[in-house]
Amino acid sequence: MLSLTLVDNNQWIAEGLNHYFSEKPVQIKKIDIDSLNSALKNIAGCNVLISELTAYGRDVQFFTELLRKVKVSSPATRIIVLTDLNEKAVVSYVMSVLPGVIFLAKTSSLDDICDAVVGHATTQSTRRTKQTLSPREFGLLRLLGQTSNLTDIAYSLRLSCKTISHHRQSIIRKLNCANNKELFNRLNRMGYQLEKI
Repeated sequence: MLSLTLVDNNQWIAEGLNHYFSEKPVQIKKIDIDSLNSALKNIAGCNVLISELTAYGRDVQFFTELLRKVKVSSPATRIIVLTDLNEKAVVSYVMSVLPGVIFLAKTSSLDDICDAVVGHATTQSTRRTKQTLSPREFGLLRLLGQTSNLTDIAYSLRLSCKTISHHRQSIIRKLNCANNKELFNRLNRMGYQLEKI
């Protein structure tokens, strides 16, 4: 029996998968917001994991780390990521740190998703380019989403304000943002919530 675990805000994917596999030996388990903190335990041993990059108010970093842990703790689990993020610099970074993971657009057809579940989809290889976020820049996304005060960020990371400002400018450029306000809006869309550090 194929076991599939789903971490997704949208109910239609779970319903579609249940319908598609209704006459096949597939067990589908959905992880909701209440069981997200123990997701790694709930995912252990499943054959296929389908996950978003942002869901249930959690950000891209949370899901990237969760998927990295799944790859280490359960290397036989096929991972499929559904995303509607248009930020190529972020997605290409995530793809580079999660080799072997299948990435599909959130708007993919149910047939394409099911093909990936049964192993008919291939992984996309990606190389880091000048437009891909660096590990340091990716690590700064959460802090930049929480505050615009570079002094606080610099203090918490024990770096200079000038260094943080340089990284923020690089992130703005790579995400094709016009200004800090647009960066904040993009970060909010990626699950980074504005709150005080």
